[in-house]
Amino acid sequence: MSDVRTFKAASMQEALTLVREEMGSEAVILQTRQIPGRKSLLPWSRTQEAYEITAGLGIETQTPAALQKTNRASSASSVLRHRASNLQPDNRHRQPASQSMAGQQERTPVRRETVPRRESTYSQPPEQPRFRQRFEEAAPREVKTTQKQFDPTEEFAEKLNAIQEMLESLDRRTRSHRSTEVPSELFHIYTDLIDAEVDESIAHDLIARLKEHASPEQLKDSAASKSLLAALIESQLDCSPPIRPVPGQRKVVALVGPTGVGKTTTIAKLAANFRLRDNIKMGLVTVDTYRIAAVEQLRTYAEIIDLPMKVVSTPKEMQQALDEMVGLDLVLIDTAGRSPSDDLKIQELESLFREVPIDEVSLVMSMTSSVKTLEAIAQRFQVARPTSLILTKLDEAPVMGSLLTLSQNVKLPVRYLTTGQDVPDDIEPANAARMARLILGEDQMR
Repeated sequence: MSDVRTFKAASMQEALTLVREEMGSEAVILQTRQIPGRKSLLPWSRTQEAYEITAGLGIETQTPAALQKTNRASSASSVLRHRASNLQPDNRHRQPASQSMAGQQERTPVRRETVPRRESTYSQPPEQPRFRQRFEEAAPREVKTTQKQFDPTEEFAEKLNAIQEMLESLDRRTRSHRSTEVPSELFHIYTDLIDAEVDESIAHDLIARLKEHASPEQLKDSAASKSLLAALIESQLDCSPPIRPVPGQRKVVALVGPTGVGKTTTIAKLAANFRLRDNIKMGLVTVDTYRIAAVEQLRTYAEIIDLPMKVVSTPKEMQQALDEMVGLDLVLIDTAGRSPSDDLKIQELESLFREVPIDEVSLVMSMTSSVKTLEAIAQRFQVARPTSLILTKLDEAPVMGSLLTLSQNVKLPVRYLTTGQDVPDDIEPANAARMARLILGEDQMR
């Protein structure tokens, strides 16, 4: 015996959680839709949106394509049977012409047939008035006895055309509405994306693309579906190559970002790898004079790695420091952390970068922050003209879905990922395939 229930919540993720808690993992999703919530009595309050999911247990499901084909064929054949039967002249109601006017009031009422209601697992849009009008025009009319020759073939063709137009229009609207539905065979993959905190619209788009590209055999195979999904996610991630110093051509790279995201530690990791692993001639410059501890931390790393280091506080001092490092292949600049809401320090950063020649700027952000916070940070630091992202503290983030959302909403390629505090080990060049596996929970931090 089937068990069908409807769940409502403020977000799709909450509604899916209710389905899993009350009906278990065997539940079949019959319908998902977004509905307007209650309107507040306060005139300035906005109506909140809500989400509704209808799910069932013990229900045999068909694929949406098969269901659409079955419903359409059943509805059309039923309509045509009604039309064909009612278009045949009925001799029992024929009257002589002399009695036509006299029997006008006693004439048998017109019988009108209606199109059977289409039942579907998907919610149908309300029928529009113009379709009701077309349907009434297409309904069988009373056969009148007149001197004019009646041609049932012509009228049948007109009615059939009207019905076909109506069904095609309803089908187009149904397909448009269904474009945001989650097929039952992909429900678990969709919930995994939502649990990973992938944005709902992006998750819907991935499911739609997965359904479009996957074969029926792949859709039935969970491992094959996950593999194809990973490839789709990988194609949407934008990564840039790591820093590549060229001997004899000095490159100046600055790191910017808010306080507490790990810029100084990230510079120490990069410097140690370039100096100890690649034997690159390089130097360090810091303008983080607001935090004495940060300056001392970087100075300690510079002494251990045996690198020249300069501390500056003005654009003029920065230029002098760079002039003294003209013979090096790479110079890394550590800037003071700026709060995105601190306009004065943001302007100082803009002035510094306007007057000093810098080749590349990487914006450093921590993955422990929310996606909205990261997007706001990226917007505020646009004055520094960043060319790439360095994402830190992945080891402290509970899930990785925000990697995809961030890549979609912030149009900057990801250059490096940091996965811990150890210098120089916990840093790696960004790789789209690895990031896709992290998002799907199929890879671990090294």
